[in-house]
Amino acid sequence: MARLTIGQKAERVLKLLIALRNPRIAAPLARHGFTNVDLDEGWTLLKNVTRTKLDFVEPPPNTDPDALRTLDVWENQWFVIADATLKRHAPPIYEHVFRNLSQTDGMAVIVSVGTFIERLETIDRPEWDGGFGQAGKEARNLLAQRGLTEMVIDEAKELLGKLRNVDGPLPDLEKIAAEDESFEKAEAALWAWYLEWSAIARRAITQRGLLRQLGFLRTTPSGKDVEVTDDEVLDDTPAARTAPLRSDAAAIPA
Repeated sequence: MARLTIGQKAERVLKLLIALRNPRIAAPLARHGFTNVDLDEGWTLLKNVTRTKLDFVEPPPNTDPDALRTLDVWENQWFVIADATLKRHAPPIYEHVFRNLSQTDGMAVIVSVGTFIERLETIDRPEWDGGFGQAGKEARNLLAQRGLTEMVIDEAKELLGKLRNVDGPLPDLEKIAAEDESFEKAEAALWAWYLEWSAIARRAITQRGLLRQLGFLRTTPSGKDVEVTDDEVLDDTPAARTAPLRSDAAAIPA
């Protein structure tokens, strides 16, 4: 059997994370110790390895379509404006902010916008702290003149919060900074998290509709539901047709 690529693993993890926002799924897992701390850990591990565009499947039914659509509109507008502005006025900062980053579709917009904001919020730090010092401050001011103000950025953060949590406030992006570890170690940590909670979810949840939402069941052409194992490669998924992700040396807030 073919080995799952990191893109396929990330797709399954993201589907699980989105499904965990459903209280009917989160509640039975809570009896086995699942909390928002575990949910935050999943997002952190995912972002540690997600450094480029992922071609994910369509969002499951419980994804907030309005929030996802609004976040996509936000990305389509501000990625273009920031790209054009930084490319002309601050090429080194442009390379930092947009490295391996491009506009996305579907659930991948959660990762792309989160990465963009997290990188943007580092550029005005002192150089010794990983920023660009005065040049970064001038770039932030210029982007604000173009309309990308703190208020606009907060709008995106609020949307990300709606899409990431079962409930509660937006995670503190500063505290979810990616650990300085190798790409292979990050991938192993991500998949270990997934294997633990997917195994528990397969035992704690019995409703077929919820299992399908979690990505544990698929429907065959004949209309029969069959279980999807954690090592099964589905050749008809978008991720199966993409190349494995590349590692990005920059640590981004997960």
